[in-house]
Amino acid sequence: MILDNVNDAVCIVDKNCITRIWNKRAEEIHGVTKDKVLGRPITDFFPTALLPKVIREKRPYVDVYNSPKEDSHNIITARPLYSGNELIGGISCDRDISELIKLTALLDKTKLGLKVLEEEITALSENRFSFDRIVGHNIAFREIVNLCKNISKSNINIIITGESGTGKEVFARAIHIESRRKGHFIPINCSAIPEELMESELFGYEGGAFTGALRKGKVGKFELAHEGTLFLDEIGDMPLSMQPKILRVLEDGMITKVGGTKSVKVDVRVVAATNKDLKKMMKDGLFRKDLYYRLNSILIKLPPLRERKEDIPDLINEFIEHFCITYRSNIPEIPSQVMDALVNYEWEGNIRELKNIIERIVILVKNNKSEKIDIDFLPRSIIESNKERIKCEEEILDLNHIIHRAEKEAIINAMKISKGNKAKAAKLLNIPRSTLYFKLDKHKLTCCAGK
Repeated sequence: MILDNVNDAVCIVDKNCITRIWNKRAEEIHGVTKDKVLGRPITDFFPTALLPKVIREKRPYVDVYNSPKEDSHNIITARPLYSGNELIGGISCDRDISELIKLTALLDKTKLGLKVLEEEITALSENRFSFDRIVGHNIAFREIVNLCKNISKSNINIIITGESGTGKEVFARAIHIESRRKGHFIPINCSAIPEELMESELFGYEGGAFTGALRKGKVGKFELAHEGTLFLDEIGDMPLSMQPKILRVLEDGMITKVGGTKSVKVDVRVVAATNKDLKKMMKDGLFRKDLYYRLNSILIKLPPLRERKEDIPDLINEFIEHFCITYRSNIPEIPSQVMDALVNYEWEGNIRELKNIIERIVILVKNNKSEKIDIDFLPRSIIESNKERIKCEEEILDLNHIIHRAEKEAIINAMKISKGNKAKAAKLLNIPRSTLYFKLDKHKLTCCAGK
């Protein structure tokens, strides 16, 4: 009775994917009655159902897009069911968004409000910026997450360093959310603002303060971030002329608008980020020491993705689920060959590069109407890198290659010890001198032979 009165379609299958429970809402949404589906494999009615995947992989899928049949669009949460440690089946709850999808298509034609609806679908029951949404099981990375959680509720300023694309803004937003500060999170990219506009962007300006200024003036980022967090991204690109003005605000909490005479008190927590070496910049006179030490109450260094390869599969699954919702596509299978290629790639652009590549893959999967990710869907750079890696691994295991390399190194070492004396070298190697001549030529060690 309870299941028949909930608003979501509920389906429960056993470990063999035989349907055991099918509530009234499931009948309404999917147009299949209980008497037909109960006792039969769920795939007989819905070939792309998510529950078999959940049982096969023994992992949940939360709020992902699913299209079990043509013209049917759902947001589904599916989880495996256990009795103790034994897998006994799976349960799914579907929320019908078919009407929403139809409305989205209509708005797409008229180009009105499409972005809003897509964001509504993507944002279903998820908080994209909290620490709980940060993916990673790497021990060193989890220590960084825990440190950030612990310092979030304090008012100390923070510098986050790391290569481009490692998630510095993600951490800054998570710190703000965890801090429970009343105000907003206000980001500003210091490298994107011309030097002559930096002061007015940060502190605002009074009406008529300069040519082209708005008549009513403008509120600056510090004032917008009152009782919240100001995120100074790319702080290493902050003009030297602006740095003492930032320092003064950090020390006394007072700002003065451009063209104004009245100072305003602000309560702002500053989180700065950079991929540059600020200590080197200080030595070169490009960054003020007093500002650095004022900002650097806590230094957070985010590791590059190549140092936390064990987290890449989880990130891939996270991004695939996200983009499958965005592009209304079923979740594809990831063959082990494809996963290995992605995990072992260097990812110089880090998480940002990985996310962009996964978006490309999801689009290709959808356009090709494929149920799995083909290796050819990967960018050429990843495919070539994977081939090179496999070749190197094969060479490492090739016995002939190992013997050839060991022989060459032994000859080089013997020639060095004997200072180029071939008779002594041959004796050290326990081979005839004629054999040594042959092997020097074989390994093209002409520099050794000539000594």
